[in-house]
Amino acid sequence: MGIFDRWRRKKRPEAKSIVKAREIMTSQGPMPRATPGPSLVKPGTEAASEVDALLAEHNRLLRRREDLQKERTELTMKLDSGELGAIEFRKLLMAMIQEASQVSESLRDNASKLTSLGHPVGGF
Repeated sequence: MGIFDRWRRKKRPEAKSIVKAREIMTSQGPMPRATPGPSLVKPGTEAASEVDALLAEHNRLLRRREDLQKERTELTMKLDSGELGAIEFRKLLMAMIQEASQVSESLRDNASKLTSLGHPVGGF
């Protein structure tokens, strides 16, 4: 082979595989949550009821985040199967992304409030 026989040494691109359905990988069991330790808030006080409300909101936001991930998987599968057009998929996906960012921001705020009240937050 000579100096100018470069085309012989070039590697040929391999055939790319096509992914028909995409899925978010999830673990087999529920994710381990941090066990709440002793709280600095005494039961029966106003702060305790605030912590309970914040914990309920935190759990609701965590469930919504998981639901959004499932909805995104379903949306992608509909796109792959041809039930949705590209433009409609993009519109729905953008709306879901905006909602997911709001949920994430709310989770961060909620977790910081819970931490400031002395309650450990796990599963983040």
